[in-house]
Amino acid sequence: MQTTTPHPRIQKIPVYEVRLVQARRPLRLAEPTASDSELAARTLHAMLGVTDREHFAALFLNSVHRITGAHVVAIGGQQGIGTIEPRTVFRAAISACAVAVVVGHNHPSGDPTPSSPDLATTAHLMAAGRVLGIPVLDHIIVTCDCRRWYSMHERGTLPSVA
Repeated sequence: MQTTTPHPRIQKIPVYEVRLVQARRPLRLAEPTASDSELAARTLHAMLGVTDREHFAALFLNSVHRITGAHVVAIGGQQGIGTIEPRTVFRAAISACAVAVVVGHNHPSGDPTPSSPDLATTAHLMAAGRVLGIPVLDHIIVTCDCRRWYSMHERGTLPSVA
């Protein structure tokens, strides 16, 4: 006599597709590279400089530091953004096939000096980028005045990540 075992119940699970969707409005750049901090600051100022709330963004770079894309990661209030999670920065960077990133945000106050949370966020992102093989080359803070900006790389305040 043969016993039959009941068939396991088949369950449906979602299948995900990751797609990079281009925004309707491109960012127009005079210099399409971020080969130095000043060029990256100009690009970030064009994206974020005149907003009335803090915005945090990432510039995606290829192997010759050509800007291949940009992504506004978070929008906060006039005094800050809160927590920036590495996955929100690097999800887009991976989808865009970025080799490296430059992150940045604006200070509507007009003072580009980084705060302690700015430095902590940068260190956290740099550690994540190191694991993923997508280094964070700089964190730039821009203001509404295109001549007032702060590069952590240029000023030597970019956190060192072991």
